[in-house]
Amino acid sequence: MNYLTVKETAELKGCSERYIKQICKDGKIQAELQPHPQNKQLCYMIPVSALPNELQARYYARLKKDTGLAPELTKDKSETALKKPSKRIKKAFEEYSQAEREEMTTWCGILREWRELRAGYKKKTEFDVDFVGKCRIEHPEPEISERILYKKYAAYVNNDYNGLIDKRGGWNKGRSKLDDNSIVWQNFINLYLEQSKPSVSWCYKMVKAYIIEEYPELSAEIPSEACFRRKIKTLPFAIVEYSREGNKALHDHCIPYANRRKSDIYANDVWVMDNYTFDVIIRQNDNSDRKKRMYITTVLDVKSVVLVGWNITDSPDSNSTLDALRFAMLRFGIPKNLYFDNGREFTSLDIAGEQRNRKVTKNKQGNIPVTIVEKLGIKLIFAKVTNAQAKVVERIHRIIKEQFCRMQYGYCGENIMERPEILKHNIKNREIETEIQLRERFADYADNVLNVAEYGGGEIKYKGMTAIDVWNVSIAETSLRKASKETLDLLMLRNAGFQKIKRDGVFITYHGEKIWYYDKNITWQHIVEEVCVRYDRNDPSEVRIYDKEDRFLYSWQCAD
Repeated sequence: MNYLTVKETAELKGCSERYIKQICKDGKIQAELQPHPQNKQLCYMIPVSALPNELQARYYARLKKDTGLAPELTKDKSETALKKPSKRIKKAFEEYSQAEREEMTTWCGILREWRELRAGYKKKTEFDVDFVGKCRIEHPEPEISERILYKKYAAYVNNDYNGLIDKRGGWNKGRSKLDDNSIVWQNFINLYLEQSKPSVSWCYKMVKAYIIEEYPELSAEIPSEACFRRKIKTLPFAIVEYSREGNKALHDHCIPYANRRKSDIYANDVWVMDNYTFDVIIRQNDNSDRKKRMYITTVLDVKSVVLVGWNITDSPDSNSTLDALRFAMLRFGIPKNLYFDNGREFTSLDIAGEQRNRKVTKNKQGNIPVTIVEKLGIKLIFAKVTNAQAKVVERIHRIIKEQFCRMQYGYCGENIMERPEILKHNIKNREIETEIQLRERFADYADNVLNVAEYGGGEIKYKGMTAIDVWNVSIAETSLRKASKETLDLLMLRNAGFQKIKRDGVFITYHGEKIWYYDKNITWQHIVEEVCVRYDRNDPSEVRIYDKEDRFLYSWQCAD
């Protein structure tokens, strides 16, 4: 694909470079950030195919003129004798590859020089021999002789683009001894296009044995294994990816997707959350040899790629989600949007409400208590199923694995193939980390390594800055919402839902057990009234009771 710089596009369109940069930034024209051909700095590179048809035609006309493929020749007897009828292949100039156009340019230069020098000689055939010898020294790459020179000149004067390129060795390009509908090829791809991913050699041996057994008359027509390998390369990549890797690989690598444009968002506009299993085996504490693996719930700011918060836990449930979110908001303020996947730890009733909760029955819809995120004024965004590539936090997890997990004595790898041999020695000698050490080391890594690393996003104006610097610059351009620790503690209360007050009071389900709450002076006066019960999961000795309009009513103590 041909690309133009901003300057080249501006000259072609007849406008300023500033205008071209602005429409690239606004997405009004397709552009890619690539290293500049000269100074290697990131800049906008615009595909020729993205330009309007009028500008494309202007570009190729200019390129064609620079190549010299539109000569204005004076006809004389000597030159007319060199002309040969040429059967032109109707192919537009822009349909040729860059390498083919460079070959055309080389030949046009040779032919122009030959015409200019040839005009001063009387014995032109003798000059042609000398000129060919000169060209063989100056241009060793294209093979040249008098016959080839005359042939190329005939194509030149007839504007036959196809005649100016070397097609030797390509007469059978795209052809194969294997016909698409042949029994041999159909049996081969039936074996090869399987998710068990058999090798080409194995499929070749199986097909060869099958043909000899069932169709001996075709055995002499079976080509070599190399022919099958070449034929495989002609299969569409998407078909091979789907057949051998599966539907998810097809979606991740072949299905079109929209690039996220970060220039339109600011810090704290979108936070994305996900869970990751540490590839580290740890000890529970210094006095215990019990081994386990921990999980981490991460909170990432999409704009700056800063890890604003996290929570390390034994179980990646909704409690860990709220703890990580609370920690992030204490440090960086309250976000406008939260981007979740569809895991149960993100779709619980008191986080997502009826928007994503699977347990809401029809008779309870519209009668759900106000959720935590609604109280904080946060909008929820849920990823499409199997669309993990949309979450930038997945890439951060890979960085954590490579930079942090691999540096720990207890690193165990993602699977048995990645597990280091020395791990057994480290476990036996109690050299692996404890849970406290893992928490302390990760906190140090997150704030002093990951968040101060160079910004790796696509916005040129932040080039050379650290991720945390990008967050600081961006947040200064918008508003920052903060909440005190006391407010967050109150808002983060778990929601037990609506229930009617019974003679035993109200209850919550805590670790599978019902715990009742009662006030001897008040409860009996409000039996059968419908209320909402909220509680602190770290201190279930007390619950807070709200009415259906979410007004606080009472605090009741545990009845047991």
